Amino acid sequence: MVGDGSDSERPGPRDLYRKLVLLTGIRLLVGTALLVATAVLSLGPEGFPRGVEAYLYWIIAGLYVASLISVVLLRQRRFLRGLAHAHIAADVLAATGLVYLTGGPESIFTILYPLAIVNGAIGLGRRGAILGASAASLSFCGLVWGLESGIIVPTATYLTHPTTSLPRLALIVVLNLSAFLLAGALSSLLADQLQGARAQLAERQTRLDKLEAMYSAIVKSISSGIVTVDEQGCITYLNRAGMEITGLTEQQAVGQRLQDAIPALTDALDRSTWTGRNRNEAILRGPDGRERVLGWAAARLAEGAHGNVIVFQDLTEFRRMEEAMRRADRLAVVGGLAAGLAHEVRNPLAAMCGSIELLSLSAALGDHERRLMQVVRSEGERLEGLVKDFLAFAKPASPHLAAVDAVPLVRETVEVFRREATLKGISLALDVDASVWLSVDANQIKSVLWNLLGNARDATDAGGRIAVRLKGQIGGLRAGHLR
Repeated sequence: MVGDGSDSERPGPRDLYRKLVLLTGIRLLVGTALLVATAVLSLGPEGFPRGVEAYLYWIIAGLYVASLISVVLLRQRRFLRGLAHAHIAADVLAATGLVYLTGGPESIFTILYPLAIVNGAIGLGRRGAILGASAASLSFCGLVWGLESGIIVPTATYLTHPTTSLPRLALIVVLNLSAFLLAGALSSLLADQLQGARAQLAERQTRLDKLEAMYSAIVKSISSGIVTVDEQGCITYLNRAGMEITGLTEQQAVGQRLQDAIPALTDALDRSTWTGRNRNEAILRGPDGRERVLGWAAARLAEGAHGNVIVFQDLTEFRRMEEAMRRADRLAVVGGLAAGLAHEVRNPLAAMCGSIELLSLSAALGDHERRLMQVVRSEGERLEGLVKDFLAFAKPASPHLAAVDAVPLVRETVEVFRREATLKGISLALDVDASVWLSVDANQIKSVLWNLLGNARDATDAGGRIAVRLKGQIGGLRAGHLR
């Protein structure tokens, strides 16, 4: 039972505080019971002698004073370890006093010594048990020796008795000391086991708290909604993502029936709808009136828990993107068909234009017929241009880059467009440098310039002016202004 009393075996301040509070309460109850018993016996026909009664009240007063001091120090949470040692001393002194008043070594109150040892073990563990057993042994031996040698006088004459024989006295002392040492050993062992059990419990509680915090963080951080329901279909948990998707708060959801709080997930209560790995879908109308597409899957809670868990996601944007992709695919198919049709129209159109060109060379045609031929030829060329533009839009050709002098290219395009501007009453001015070389596709840059001029014409009122400027600079082209 002997230990080294290392700091690792000592209880922590919080644990020691709780133990001292418990011991102080027990001491107050014992003092109160002793006070009531003393008062009842003192009022009886055979009361205590006045000397004994006075000593009893002094012991009771000492218990109350010690408890009061303990309460004051416990409220301040100061000197806790010293207070625990003082508790052991107070218990041993009180036990010694009662043994002295009630018959010495043969008193039935020697049972209080083991209780003091147990209290010491409760407060200070193994160290308290050793101190309690040592103090009890020394106090009891000192009291017996004092009474038998006559140094300590009994408090009343009825407590005097013939001198006990040495063998009997030795037996009494040995039995009591054995009881004290056995109580110290057992209480020390129990205190060690209790301390170890508390340490393991605290460690497991810490691990459980960390695990619970980690699980809670995982559930709160995932983007999918999670809702759990009990066997009656009432919501027991809704995570943060679920609140954002449904628009509900925890107070609005927990405790409510699933079909009332989230009607879109009502089918999740029917196990026949659980389709394994396939995800079910439902339409949820939120508090704002917007409809959301929910994809959900349900399963039974594991690890002996009762109820179901439902995991759901907001698929609204995903479904919108799918619809946009399907629409784009349909448009691509229509575009491909239109491009093929335009290509097929182009061949007979070219034959018609060629035939008209040959017919227009006939000398037998009159002026009226020639004008009609010219109209057909012009419209055919216009239709050929439209088909060509459509094909270029549907299947744009890869640019063929080459070094091109932009001055003649821009000048030619502007001169061709000048007629279009003149018809609307718009003047067209050109300001170009002597030579500006570009790395471009000549045909595509002409189309770009023509479209720019057309936009400028549409945005300019009659009597306005469109200015085209082309200026060269080191490293490339500084585009001119169109206005």
